[in-house]
Order: sequence, then structure tokens, then C-alpha cells
Amino acid sequence: MDYFLVLAKHYEGWQMTGDTYDDLVWDDDFGEKPTIIHLQDLWDNMVLDVVREKRNQLLKDCDYCALPDFPNREKWILYRQELRDFPENWTIDKPFPQKPT
Repeated sequence: MDYFLVLAKHYEGWQMTGDTYDDLVWDDDFGEKPTIIHLQDLWDNMVLDVVREKRNQLLKDCDYCALPDFPNREKWILYRQELRDFPENWTIDKPFPQKPT
């Protein structure tokens, strides 16, 4: 997890003196210091947002393949459904579905 990216996106009133959670210096004027679990959840959501953006672009790139007269349309429809389902089943080591040939 990149603490700097998470904190920069979601919080004010902090400094990092190193790379770990213990190196996070929190200004109490901005509320309580977030827990490491909360920061991890924010990081996971940020990563998933990137996965969704890539998935959305892949869907846009093959919109025309769902037209009724497109060759191998059924394969493309299945591929597009796999893309739609992908974020729900995604893990860090799972590759995106492969385009039909």
C-alpha cells in the first residue's frame, strides 16, 4: 500500500517521515488518525477503481462487437459479460478476460 497516495487523496493535516504507518504524523486539528485497516480499505478501493476504469475502456473498445451482424458475436457477448463480472471476482493476481479470437 502506498500511504502517501491514500492520504493525499483523502486527508489533510498529515506528514510522512518514512514509509510505514508508524511514520505517519497526524495533526489532531484534522480529527483522529485513521487506522491502518481504514487506510488499507481506502487503498483497496483506489486499486479497484483503476481496475473498473480499465474494464470500462475494454468494454467501450468492443462495443461494436455486440452488433447483431458481427462475426462470432456470441463469443464477444460472453467476453463482455466476463468483463462486467470481472471487478466482483477480481484479485491482485487475476488477469483480465482474454478477447475472443
